[in-house]
Amino acid sequence: MTRIRELWRYPVASVGGESVDEIMVGAKGVDGDREYMLVDLVSGEIAAPEKLARWRPALELVASHRDGGVLAGPAWSANLSDPALDDALSTHFGFPCGIRRLGAVIEIESGPVMIQSRYDVSPLHIVSSAAIEELQTSVPGANLDVRRFRPNIVVDEVFRDDEVLGRPFTAGVLKGTMTEATRRCGMTMIPQIGLPEDPEILRTIVRKRARCFGVYATVSEPATISVGDKFCFVDPD
Repeated sequence: MTRIRELWRYPVASVGGESVDEIMVGAKGVDGDREYMLVDLVSGEIAAPEKLARWRPALELVASHRDGGVLAGPAWSANLSDPALDDALSTHFGFPCGIRRLGAVIEIESGPVMIQSRYDVSPLHIVSSAAIEELQTSVPGANLDVRRFRPNIVVDEVFRDDEVLGRPFTAGVLKGTMTEATRRCGMTMIPQIGLPEDPEILRTIVRKRARCFGVYATVSEPATISVGDKFCFVDPD
C-alpha cells in the first residue's frame, strides 16, 4: 500500500523549508506555503538562487511556520515580523534585502511595486521517493536529498510523470488531479545546507527524463493530510 512518506512546507520562497507531520491543503495550496518572498529592497528583484549567484546564500537560510514565521541563518534566527530582519539579511547577502509578504507593496528607487511570485505557483508539488531511488542509479555518487526537489508531498508510488497527467488521486481524504510534469531548474544542483553543488543531477534529469521530475497537482476537495496517509490513483467515473 502506497502512503505519504513526507510532507513539506516552504513559508519563504527560495529558502529552505520545514518537514511537517501534517498540513492543511486548499484549492490555492498548502496553508502557509510560500507566503513570503525574499526581495532586493533597492531594485525590487525577487530572489532567484537557481539563476543568479548573488542570491545563492538564500539556500543557507531555513524558514519555519512556527511562532508566526521564523527565519534561521547560519548563526541567527528571527521572527519574520522582526524589524531587525532586514539588517540581518542585508548583511548575509551583502546588499539591501528583506522578506515581504506576497502581495505587499514596497517603495523602491523607481517607485511603489507589488511583491509577486516569479512564476504561477501550483497548489501541490508531488515527488515519488521511488523515483528518487531510480534516479540514484543513474547518478550513484550524488546526494539526492529530497530538499533538492522542494516537494510538498513525497510518496512511495512509482509513476512516470508523463503517464499520470490528468489522473485523479487521493491522499488521505484529500482529492486532487495530476496536472503538469515539473520541469527542473538549477535548484536541483546548487549547494545548500549539507548538500554540495552537483551539476550531474540536472544533466541526468535533462538527458533521461526530458528535464521533468515530479508532478504538479490541483486540489478538488481541500483537507488536512498527514504523514502515513494512504495515497492512490483513482479511476475516473
